[in-house]
Amino acid sequence: MMHLRLINPKSARVLAFLFAASAWTAGQSAAKEIADTTARADGSRIHWALSNVAPDRPNRVVLIAQGSGCSPARSSPSVVMLAEILSDHAVLTVEKPGVAPADAPADGIEGCSDTYLENHTVSQRVADVMMVLGDLRERRLFDGDLVLFGGSEGGAVVSVLAHRAAEADAVVVLSTGTGLTMAEFLPLVAPPPAMEQMRTAFDGIRSDPNATGVLGGVSYDWWRDVLDRRFSDDLLKAGIPVLLIHGARDRSAPVEAARATRDAFVAAGQEHRLTYWEFETRDHAMVDPQGRSHMGEVLTQVRRWIDKRLPPPR
Repeated sequence: MMHLRLINPKSARVLAFLFAASAWTAGQSAAKEIADTTARADGSRIHWALSNVAPDRPNRVVLIAQGSGCSPARSSPSVVMLAEILSDHAVLTVEKPGVAPADAPADGIEGCSDTYLENHTVSQRVADVMMVLGDLRERRLFDGDLVLFGGSEGGAVVSVLAHRAAEADAVVVLSTGTGLTMAEFLPLVAPPPAMEQMRTAFDGIRSDPNATGVLGGVSYDWWRDVLDRRFSDDLLKAGIPVLLIHGARDRSAPVEAARATRDAFVAAGQEHRLTYWEFETRDHAMVDPQGRSHMGEVLTQVRRWIDKRLPPPR
């Protein structure tokens, strides 16, 4: 579960996460798109967008949790694809702190605002989603049916929501290092010289809770929040079906971390809740060695998996 761009991996950046959720096509005759904000306790605003909202029936919501960086969530082709595949579901994306829909940073990892750096953590993202879901319930836009979908950093977010959001019916985690902590799996993917520098930084982050700084495009607070957390523990707390998807050629969130989650479910006697898909020739972005993307077919398989486990939307 490293910071890396999922659709267009430029990933010489060792510390960069992704699955940037994105814009979708609008204008379906039976559906509409709503974009609005929800207030946090401090008065700051959480930007969110809900597409495929049907006016004539309750909406099952599919939350897509985007990954690293400060580009707006609706800027990647992936959710366009997923929203089309899930055209009878309402698709929700929630922006990170310090990110607004009209933002266009020149560099979505290194060019982020101070507000983003000061406030963005996985835990804050979880809290923001919980607030938005509550707002949607009050507005009668959400009927309580909820599917969680996230990749890379977004997979960490939905792993926590799987047991925090009472309405969650199923969770899909793509290309996320859930079964090992970041401190455990980074040595599997980072060059040794870079890993030595990171270990020094991590020691300082752990030992001084007041230390501030930026490492890999995110704050020290972000690292404190996730560095020693094993997100498979969160998935094990949930009582819902889990689909875990990983490419054996993933060099950002190594496949060893996904296999560790699979093994943890078996050891806990919960393997009946877990569906594990490991694609031998795919990388972090579901691209094969010939450079062909298989994301579309993977997302279509995800739709079939959801349909087999949940009743049709009402």
